[in-house]
Amino acid sequence: MQSTETSDLITLYSNVHSVPVRWLWYPFIAIGKITLIQGDPGDGKSTMMMHLIAELSNGGYTPDGKAVGAPRKVIYQCSEDGVEDTIKPRLEDSGANCDNVAFIDEEKHSGLTLDDERIREAIKVFKPALVVIDPIQAYLESDSDLQIAVKARKLMRRLALWASTYNCAIVMIGHLNKKESSKGLYRSLGSIDVVAAARSVLQVERDEEDADVRIVRQIKNSLAPSNGEVRFEIRPQSGFRWISCNECDALKTDEQDALPNTKADKAAFCIKEMLKSTDMASKEIMERLSELGISKRTAEKVKKEMGVYSYRLGGNWYWSLGEIRRKK
Repeated sequence: MQSTETSDLITLYSNVHSVPVRWLWYPFIAIGKITLIQGDPGDGKSTMMMHLIAELSNGGYTPDGKAVGAPRKVIYQCSEDGVEDTIKPRLEDSGANCDNVAFIDEEKHSGLTLDDERIREAIKVFKPALVVIDPIQAYLESDSDLQIAVKARKLMRRLALWASTYNCAIVMIGHLNKKESSKGLYRSLGSIDVVAAARSVLQVERDEEDADVRIVRQIKNSLAPSNGEVRFEIRPQSGFRWISCNECDALKTDEQDALPNTKADKAAFCIKEMLKSTDMASKEIMERLSELGISKRTAEKVKKEMGVYSYRLGGNWYWSLGEIRRKK
């Protein structure tokens, strides 16, 4: 009988070096793993990803305010929208650094599929931290590819290998099926093997009380304790804004003691947090600062000192850090 020391078949776990899971956005999107984002059409899945891509491409912040670090490269592959008239304008509106965002031109390279070798080659050459496939259904050879368990497992195994080999997070965006009575994990289009292969599954839903608010629920997490849910809004006038992570509401209780001591410092801290990802109506900013005991006079003074600029849109005034970001 051959010794395990010389056998090529057997590897002892004692010879394996343990490493921690690395994250793009803890605990929702892990590097080297597959994440599935699902939801009904029009619920803002792609818009949410555009804003995350923008932050990654600029070395900005995740929705919970954690610094990304150095700017990251991203491949955003989408076949449902036009590159020139839809995708590029959305990236620009989100503030993305388009020098760090790439795609495979499907007018030149037609017939792209989910496990296409050309996707692997693009990942190898461009070295992205994130690859987004939007939507899954557009990159299948046939509608049955995700329905048949054997095919689904093969596709997902191949993608998982690429993610691991090239140290990138792969996010697949998919539409839900119409079985509304089913549990979230069983509303994904295709075999349950697709969900099984994903280490994290996020489901985007509309808030029943406010249709402009979306709830992102983590319905599966195989790598870390689930962080529950986050929320964002897409309003006709003000557009996209995370509303679970970058607000000062939570600071009104015990966390308020952790804020800087002076009113001016508190105002500066909160204004920066509220404007970190997107612009906000000045009226709403003033209301939130007032709840923290910060006067309008102090807020206006701090705004001027920070170099925040304001503009009028649709009859309302908005504050923005956009000019400051561009100067940097």
